[in-house]
Amino acid sequence: MNNEEKIEWKKCNNCGFLQHPSHLRCLKCKHDKFEKIIASGNAKLLTFTILKAPPAEFRNKPSYALGVVEFDNGIKALGQITPQDRLKVGMKLKPIYRKICDNLDGKEVYDYAFEPI
Repeated sequence: MNNEEKIEWKKCNNCGFLQHPSHLRCLKCKHDKFEKIIASGNAKLLTFTILKAPPAEFRNKPSYALGVVEFDNGIKALGQITPQDRLKVGMKLKPIYRKICDNLDGKEVYDYAFEPI
């Protein structure tokens, strides 16, 4: 993995619905032609929770925040938020591509996390 990883979704060429790239057909109109959309701008926090009993991969943390954010162009993403104190729905965040944990085999896992602006 590298710092050039992008958060991308698909936009339906027929109805404009944004969806995760794993779907083969539009979830709204069933069309099968899409345009690739890259998350852009900053993100707004839509909702979050504090995990107080994290999975084994995060055993080095007693807790962490996990939230859903929406970018300026409508793409939504799920990710860790640091720091976890003073979080408010609607706050602006910036994505940071970084190591988030070591998996159970000891290999480093990288993904986007979000930090307040």
